[in-house]
Amino acid sequence: MESKADKKREHILQSGTDFILENDFNSLTLDAVANHAGISKGGLLYHFPNKDALLKGLSDYIFKQFTILFNQYAAEDPIEKGKWTRALIKVSKWDLDNNAKLNVGIMATSMLNPDISEGVSKGYQYMQNQVEQDKIDPVDASIIRLAIDGLYYSELLDMAPLNINLREQVIEKLFRMTE
Repeated sequence: MESKADKKREHILQSGTDFILENDFNSLTLDAVANHAGISKGGLLYHFPNKDALLKGLSDYIFKQFTILFNQYAAEDPIEKGKWTRALIKVSKWDLDNNAKLNVGIMATSMLNPDISEGVSKGYQYMQNQVEQDKIDPVDASIIRLAIDGLYYSELLDMAPLNINLREQVIEKLFRMTE
């Protein structure tokens, strides 16, 4: 059972996530998150003593939500062969459609902070292991994962990100590669 402190921490992290999606990552401050969460700055500092701690908490929280959805999509897939790779495609599509601003900020921050990048790296390794053991050619599964990474990085770096129609076609092609 979650303690009151755990619930408050989760509320802060969800509020921080919502704040970024409603505004942008560069507007994120301790004061802004405290205001958005409806708590005092002192209440926020109890759980996250500085901005780096908040950023790490947000990164872990966001990736945990991503992983929960990844596992859920795989569990719901009635076809065993390729289910993890399809789950990765599906959760990534959802994430790109709904959380792009959030992920761009977290990815950029993780590149500069080894504590944040370590958690992200472990999460990616878990997903890579799942797709490699997915009863489809592990090279094909890895190509699909790397193509998804490319979709993220083109958004992150604003390097010729695909228009929505082309992105949808790419995603559909990746789904077909799991058959």
